[in-house]
Amino acid sequence: MDAKLTVAAPAPARRRRMAQETRHILVGAAVFIGLVVVFVFSAGSDGGTLGSYRVVAHFPTAEGVYLDSPVRLAGVPIGRVSEMEFDSKRQVAIVTMEIAPKVQLPLDSIAIITSESMIGGRFIRMEPGGELDMLRDGDRLDYTQGSIMFEDLLAKIINTVEQNRLARRNAEKNEKNDAKEGASQ
Repeated sequence: MDAKLTVAAPAPARRRRMAQETRHILVGAAVFIGLVVVFVFSAGSDGGTLGSYRVVAHFPTAEGVYLDSPVRLAGVPIGRVSEMEFDSKRQVAIVTMEIAPKVQLPLDSIAIITSESMIGGRFIRMEPGGELDMLRDGDRLDYTQGSIMFEDLLAKIINTVEQNRLARRNAEKNEKNDAKEGASQ
């Protein structure tokens, strides 16, 4: 009888192993299908990849803009930054944006790098122009405005305040000297 027990024991263990392997395969397949569904829906949701058209803009500075940074029109996402490179010959940042196909922008539209808040992330804001012809795939925007660095603005404000303070101090010294000279005469 002991022989039958030792021979019969591997069959249920084998079935359990096969059931576990089947479960692992099914879970893996479900995860894969889920990732494919997420990819398909996310690719089309931001106007970024499915059927979008590409527009190129040259900025003097693209500080704070990165790949996948949003492109917005009237506060609504209409695309994303898909490529960034530096043109060493002209010393400009070349930014390629993918725009949703349903969004039609005039040829003379303006691309402006702006920030959500003083410490928030940056994005590209599109301002539509008045041209009747619309941008098409591969077109270049002629009108751009690079990012404004709050740190630079703050440094300029501090510098201006310091210069004004020094100028007032010098004016006060000159007045005192003039008053002393007038009193001594």
